[in-house]
Amino acid sequence: MVKKQIVFCGTVHLQDRSDIENPMYRAIEKKFFSFKPSICVNEGGDVSKKKYASWREAMTQNGEIGLIKVLADSLGIGTVNGDMTDSLEFKALLKKYTTGEFLAYIATERFFWQLSDADANDSSVVKLIYSKFINDYIVKEGNVHLKEQEKTLAFFEANYAKLLHHPFDIHHLEPTNPFDAEGKFQEIGRASKEIRDQSLLQTIDTLLDTYDKVFIVFGGWHLLTCKPGLDEIIKKPRT
Repeated sequence: MVKKQIVFCGTVHLQDRSDIENPMYRAIEKKFFSFKPSICVNEGGDVSKKKYASWREAMTQNGEIGLIKVLADSLGIGTVNGDMTDSLEFKALLKKYTTGEFLAYIATERFFWQLSDADANDSSVVKLIYSKFINDYIVKEGNVHLKEQEKTLAFFEANYAKLLHHPFDIHHLEPTNPFDAEGKFQEIGRASKEIRDQSLLQTIDTLLDTYDKVFIVFGGWHLLTCKPGLDEIIKKPRT
């Protein structure tokens, strides 16, 4: 029986794409070449067919996702997207939570926490790009049907206040770390991570049926929450 191996690199998603010399990237490279994997699993979408002109281009465009693709190409191995589709995640969340609760969390995590200070200080810009976020990401990509009133910033703010028991303040956002203080807001965050984690674990489990050494690069919180499942997967008898 062939021994199966997993290396899981838990990362911090750096906001500054120009920080290509960050020690985290060098640590990933070092671990990759010492491990010499058979296949890589990345967060953030399918890059298996993507080509970069250089290491620098990969890093400045896509951070650790670009790095993994360049590293995989250097060994002639493949990459697999470990993320489930947003539409499947959203569908699962909306079975447990109301539309207002869902938007209060998801928009905070994936829109407001990503805003630059300049944009956050301009209410007209916030309203405009929030509308784009809702229509392009939540409705079109996420396949969530919303009434016109549910697409508004006012709807989000009202449900944020209802969920957190204090008014929305764009300069004092509720942390979306699912391990922070107890509350329904954090509960939704944990549910989101658990849904995504189960999909990731299933992907890794399936890959280990074919490949002996799987190299995974995902956000650090996923490493913490996936560890029990990874321990079970690596013990699983395989032919």
